[in-house]
Amino acid sequence: PILLLTDRTDRALTLADELALWAPSAAQRFFSEPTPLFYEDAPWGERTRRDRLQVLTDLVYYHIPGAQAPETPPIIIAPARGLMARTMPRREFIKAIRILKIGQTTQPDELARSLITLGYTPVNTVVAPGQFARRGGILDLWPPANPEPTRLELFGDEIDTLRYFDPATQRTQRTHDRLTISPAREYLLPEDTHPSPEEEVSEFLIPTVHPSPASLLDYLPQSAMVLVDNWDFVQDTVNEV
Repeated sequence: PILLLTDRTDRALTLADELALWAPSAAQRFFSEPTPLFYEDAPWGERTRRDRLQVLTDLVYYHIPGAQAPETPPIIIAPARGLMARTMPRREFIKAIRILKIGQTTQPDELARSLITLGYTPVNTVVAPGQFARRGGILDLWPPANPEPTRLELFGDEIDTLRYFDPATQRTQRTHDRLTISPAREYLLPEDTHPSPEEEVSEFLIPTVHPSPASLLDYLPQSAMVLVDNWDFVQDTVNEV
């Protein structure tokens, strides 16, 4: 993986456009900065969450023994404040990941409770990343790191099928045999916490829930390369914040 660090979001987006031209086949990722400032107790936007969680999920595969790292190592573009924003420790992120396979046995009630702990929001119909919906023996789920949501069909406690589906039409599409469930937020709620769908829990609480928060740098493998677009500009931005 390569991390390209720059000073501000507008410069990062310019670099992203240029990279798309010069390296169209690159696995480009954008590690965005949160809209709220550090001292504002406000939730992050859906796009910010998804962009950041895609990066973290890609990188944790380099630290899981036996896991298959992405075929194309990602090139991650990050503005300084995106890098400065705290996230959950890498070890806790890895421990939270769940892998479901066809034929595997799972308790639907226990699975739904674990999704809430991972930051997923229970809804009637899944239309956005970070949501899940349960209807009898069917569980719809959209991990933020996945481009499409998945529909799990259960036969009793056994996973019978895994199918991608279109969130606009709700029609199932191609099947797959393995689903990786990563956290839907950059923190893990305590198991006795059950927020309602109307309650928006803020990432402002990351340092409270995780007393030793991490940064993106903690997720990079040893083989990663870090490039700085302009060190003086990055340092000025950090000092300004």
